[in-house]
Amino acid sequence: MRKDAGLYVLGSLYPYATGGMEIFNYYFLNHQLTKSKEKIFYLGDQATDAGKESFLPMKKRWPVKLFYPFQFFFSVYKIRKRIRYAYLSYAEQSWIISYAQSIILRFFKLPYIITIHWGKEPDWIFAYPFLSYFRHAYSVVGVSEPICVAFKKTIPEQEFIFIPPLMPFKVATKTKSELRVVLGFRPDEKILLFVGSLKGMKNPDKIVEALRIIGPDYLEQQKIRLVFAGNGDMEGEIRRNIDLFGLGKYVRVEGLVKRESVPDYYKSADVYIISSDYEGTSLSLLEAMYNRLAIIASNAPGINSMVKHERNALLYETTDCKDLANTIKRIFADQKLAEQLANIAYEDFSSKYSYQDMINEYQAVFSSVSF
Repeated sequence: MRKDAGLYVLGSLYPYATGGMEIFNYYFLNHQLTKSKEKIFYLGDQATDAGKESFLPMKKRWPVKLFYPFQFFFSVYKIRKRIRYAYLSYAEQSWIISYAQSIILRFFKLPYIITIHWGKEPDWIFAYPFLSYFRHAYSVVGVSEPICVAFKKTIPEQEFIFIPPLMPFKVATKTKSELRVVLGFRPDEKILLFVGSLKGMKNPDKIVEALRIIGPDYLEQQKIRLVFAGNGDMEGEIRRNIDLFGLGKYVRVEGLVKRESVPDYYKSADVYIISSDYEGTSLSLLEAMYNRLAIIASNAPGINSMVKHERNALLYETTDCKDLANTIKRIFADQKLAEQLANIAYEDFSSKYSYQDMINEYQAVFSSVSF
């Protein structure tokens, strides 16, 4: 039988999980299922919108580390005669998962391609299984240049290809004034927008602390409002701190926002903020650049390779709440600077990032796997 299919193993997908990797995988998989000329199978515990007939369910069974290798083996076994290659998505995960995938795919003589979405340098305590996983890969893609450089230092014999993660971004069709009404903002308010998961490495609590430092009087005078578009395990803490600091009038926590509504928030906002400890290549930051927003960003790995201080963003020292507070005051006080940063960020996005180029680069990798 001719092997004419790819197997995609991507883990959780949007909307069941709302991180950048899960959103990218959702849109990339849907594109491949509907636009790719080759057959695509995808393995996981959630079906996506497109190509449900290609879905291979593999429900998580606890403990995952014990059951996953057996589940993965039998799932691959069922379609082994159709598969030409496997495509794997890697983030922070157990060595058992990575090692099992590598051994099983090699047992069936199936080349596999990995995309690294993890934004940190390799710091594995038990390194051998991960080293084996990457060394035996047919090809490895990194979502940022720093990721490729960091992994290359650890695994010098493997080549790493930088392909930025993109999705078909959209601009809201309604005007900014119209969206302000729809979303419940006043026309004269200045909106600081955070888009993403409310979790520790994203530091949403540090943004709230920065607003506490700025103080309600200044926020009221300048009409500054912070909007969190996202949810996560820190949502309860964020809400408690907002109440504790008396910031209820100045901060909104929207919870999970549907992807089709996200462009409305970007267009209604004035400034976008990303406060992470590290990132790969942040989808939300790219979307802010695409939407021509002024940007405040932590001077963190992965972020500071995408934006530069006083060129297309204002960077502050990560977790330094006083520095962040001063940066927020500065960008809202200098409209000319904010417009300049926003325009250059948009130009940089337009010149460096192309969704179709990304698709073509991935397709070139997949096509290079011989029958």
